[in-house]
Amino acid sequence: MKKIIYKIILKYPLVFLLLKTPLRKYFINYMKKFRFRKRNIFWSLLSYIFWVEYYAKLNDPKEISKISDSTHSDGEGRKRSEFYYNTHFKNLDNLKKQKQGIMTLDKARPIFTEIISFIKNNNLENDTNTFIIQIGSASGLDLKFFYDQFPKLNYISTEINDEILNFQKDKYNFPNFKFFKCHAEKIDRCFEEFNLKDKRIILFSDGAATCLQPYFLNIFFNIIKSHKNLIFFLIEAIDLRIIKTLKGASSKHRSGICFSHNYSQYAQKNNLKIIQEQIIEPYSKDDANHQYTGHYYLCCKTN
Repeated sequence: MKKIIYKIILKYPLVFLLLKTPLRKYFINYMKKFRFRKRNIFWSLLSYIFWVEYYAKLNDPKEISKISDSTHSDGEGRKRSEFYYNTHFKNLDNLKKQKQGIMTLDKARPIFTEIISFIKNNNLENDTNTFIIQIGSASGLDLKFFYDQFPKLNYISTEINDEILNFQKDKYNFPNFKFFKCHAEKIDRCFEEFNLKDKRIILFSDGAATCLQPYFLNIFFNIIKSHKNLIFFLIEAIDLRIIKTLKGASSKHRSGICFSHNYSQYAQKNNLKIIQEQIIEPYSKDDANHQYTGHYYLCCKTN
């Protein structure tokens, strides 16, 4: 009965008003700055209408990408970068002590210790032909963390707009720390720009791949499979209710610009070798806000 009342009184009238009238343009522009608006019941309703009734039902990948990009522009990208810069762990000791839910960060997000282990196990600490590249680097502190461990390696920060990269350029001024603007599905442009054809690439994503529409995520995996010496690490938030029920489908809209992806399906489809895959549940079932939030860890490499 509640669902029927919701549809009749709220959903259909609001969908029509906000998406089928001249208000549509203003509504979409308003929702672009969703990350830093105050949350309340009214906002939650608008957010549901926009993301579930509009964004998740779009079929045009370019339009989806356009909306996703817009949420990181007009000052929003810099705000996001500043937020992550101020809340990010600063060193390995922080990583092992700071908590996320019921786990320490090194267990909840093993990508950092796994990349360190890979570098050390392969004696790459001083290899000037090794490049560590991050997809969607936000504050840049993930790369700075690795730079502090291995200052002789090469680092490339990629992001989708200049305001985020300019924020990073103000923070990091190292000769082997480079910046490049591109989307994940165009990462080959980064490879070409820095002449990485014969270099070893350690590529990673920490919270960026979840924002990729499935069409673009598949393109991304299709591109990286062509590099002969590349290993890819990923840690992404997922909805545990979604990921445990995905069968034939590889992705499903989660919230906002985010999707829950079955990343191993994309990797296998594009002939990458799975090294490690893990679904992590860092929160207690008693945590009302995060009980269904999990992390998807994946490590794969080119054949």
